[in-house]
Amino acid sequence: MQLVPWIFLGTVAGLLLAPFSSFPQTAGWILTATGIAGAAMFRNRRRAFCFCLMAAAFCSANLRYSLALVPNETVQSLDRLSGKVKIVGTVFDVRQLTAGRTYLELNAQRLFFQDRSLSGERELPLRIYVESGGAVFLPGDVVEFYSRLRPPRLFGTPGEFHWPRYLSSRSIAMTGWVKNGDQIRLLAATRAYPRRALVGRQRAVAAVIDSTQPAVRAQLTRALVLGEGRVIEPEVRNLLARSGISHLFAISGLHLGLIALFGYRLLSYLYCRSSRLLTWQPPQRLVPLLLLPGLFVYLLLTGDAVATRRAFALFALGAVFLFWRYYVNPLRLLLSLALLSLLVNPLLLWQAGWQLSFAGAAGILLWQPWWGHERLRMLPVRRRYPAQLMLATMAATLATTPLVLLNFHLLVPLGWLANFICVPLVSFVALPVGLAGLILFPCSSLVAAKLFTLTGSVLGFLVALVSRLNEIPLWGGEPLFLSRWQYLAVACLIVPMVCLPRLASAWTGGRLVLIGVVTGCCLWWLPALDESPLALTMFSVGQGESMLLQNRAGQAVLIDGGGLYSDRFDVGERLLAPALGEMNVRELEAVVLTHDHPDHRKGLIYILDHFPVKRFLTGHRLEELDKSLQQALLRNHIPCHRVMESGWRRLGFWHSGELLIYNGDKPGYSENNASLVMYLAAGVDQGLLLTGDIEREAVRALLDAGLPGPVSLLKLPHHGSRYSLTDSLTAVLAPRHCLVSVGYRNRYQLPSRQVVEDLEGRRIPLYRTDLMGTLRAELKDNDWNIRHWKRGFFVDIRR
Repeated sequence: MQLVPWIFLGTVAGLLLAPFSSFPQTAGWILTATGIAGAAMFRNRRRAFCFCLMAAAFCSANLRYSLALVPNETVQSLDRLSGKVKIVGTVFDVRQLTAGRTYLELNAQRLFFQDRSLSGERELPLRIYVESGGAVFLPGDVVEFYSRLRPPRLFGTPGEFHWPRYLSSRSIAMTGWVKNGDQIRLLAATRAYPRRALVGRQRAVAAVIDSTQPAVRAQLTRALVLGEGRVIEPEVRNLLARSGISHLFAISGLHLGLIALFGYRLLSYLYCRSSRLLTWQPPQRLVPLLLLPGLFVYLLLTGDAVATRRAFALFALGAVFLFWRYYVNPLRLLLSLALLSLLVNPLLLWQAGWQLSFAGAAGILLWQPWWGHERLRMLPVRRRYPAQLMLATMAATLATTPLVLLNFHLLVPLGWLANFICVPLVSFVALPVGLAGLILFPCSSLVAAKLFTLTGSVLGFLVALVSRLNEIPLWGGEPLFLSRWQYLAVACLIVPMVCLPRLASAWTGGRLVLIGVVTGCCLWWLPALDESPLALTMFSVGQGESMLLQNRAGQAVLIDGGGLYSDRFDVGERLLAPALGEMNVRELEAVVLTHDHPDHRKGLIYILDHFPVKRFLTGHRLEELDKSLQQALLRNHIPCHRVMESGWRRLGFWHSGELLIYNGDKPGYSENNASLVMYLAAGVDQGLLLTGDIEREAVRALLDAGLPGPVSLLKLPHHGSRYSLTDSLTAVLAPRHCLVSVGYRNRYQLPSRQVVEDLEGRRIPLYRTDLMGTLRAELKDNDWNIRHWKRGFFVDIRR
């Protein structure tokens, strides 16, 4: 185990670098083999041996990351299809979501498109979302249905969640959607399927819980007892997250550890009643092994979560080592488990559950010298346990803070205090009562229902308590969107404090903390040192539009906010806010709504709620705007300025060049034609024109009104629609570059082929968000340099 830290460091470094730069397959294998050969040559020279082994782990991890994300030929051929596919497969997992939704994970054995077989050599793992009625299926069911399959893909926006990597870590190749479970035909049922009986029992318990409690309490009870955290309503889930206690409602190592503790105490008591067993073996050697079957069943029953799996593996190894009377340092054992899991599945490194599970456990173990100090052990029980719980809670909270920020963009300053209050309530009251109901359910569903009701009452009280506590200033967490350098700065500040109890002396600890503070401060202000060029960023937000205009004075103006038709995906929260954080935008000089359509408006709500905005510009009166937008402006006290019908108007707040806005709305105009148009005078013969969604009538009026200057960069009107006289615009303006924001394979088939062919004929390059991701046009050397977001950076499109 002495080599584990070296191999772990090499593996993690290789995986962290892989998303930005990865080795070609042949080069990766050669470098890995070279590292192993070097380790064999220098096996008697410790430093060289460790370095070569770490280099081999680095190259191997970097290569395996790339291989894990490469789609196979079947996925690529299915992605090119334009219709629904007939799927025959075996369900291996079923998960219930909010509002009656479900997803099925299945292995597709046969695929057909227009009566033509598409089956490959291997089964294809799929995730199918069922809007309603999907909960009737069980693992082992062989089903048949039709669905359009798509491989998961990124929007291509800075800071967005890597959905393809997450599904790849679960071995899911493609996703689909079915409206109703009635559209899925059950062909057969494999009775001997491993998880079938457990899922059936889980559903029977869930049905009893739902029938005996109000909806919110039932959801919380199911989350705590059965691990069904996805059924909790978003509002309640957000409340728990802002309080820092959402982990209590996700089956984790804490729950399994408590069950192991209760089981150990009970079995030890029974074991000690037998003199024959005591003379044979001490209870410390055998009782942990006897607990393993029950813990394994609980692991499967609650969904086999990453955190619970880690806790079970740690407990199992500890039980084996106790039986062998072999002492292993707990931290080294935890590190070995982390390395082993990454060797099996390298993509686990980016799963929030994996990160928080190991970080929380490591924080508690690193602070063990403090919460296990001799002075604490000498205190009375009523004072010792609360003190140890507080220190352990602070350690876990501190260790996971950078990861919570990185994954959930949430800072909960008093999360440790909320946990200190809530952990005993959940761990020693709600969880034992709920587990007692789970154990007694096969014997008496009536008694079990009473116990579940008691559990729900305790959890309902807890939610009411944290709701009141969140009303206290600075108690609840607040979303915080940072750049990658600032996330690293937070880690530099916190890691020394987590390691402090394990350092040799206070002097060493003080120096390490000082180094962390200085490094953290430098990294925090690093993004601010970059010179801000005059730039337009067109975010890739699907079939919608959102742009950010920045100048050399550091001002930022957000123009529209995108918005998908689905209400379950908030473009503002999931795409725009992380992108603004990654680009180090802390406040917005103005937000402009070109017109009040959902694909331009919906993403703005979250931005208005979570970023300082000095002014809001629109062509409508406040009371004419959508209700959700009105409420966001009013509750955040953002001044709303209406741009009247008065031709071109200069925006005085803009300090770099001239920024003008135009409202050509006329009676009888559609909402698209009433779009605000913006023009930026960027330099000698350089101008930027943003045309909203104007159509032919407004385009003619705009050309008749005249433009304030030349146009070298044009944002195509109405997502490149052929009804917006784009040919007339380009003929008159003669731009050097054109941008368009469209969704990948959108149903409107935008930009239209006619527009694309016209631009090709005029030799005007067209840059598209559906194919290139987020686009950024920077004015350099009196010309626009167009780049796109790829592998974590803005790079030239030709690269």
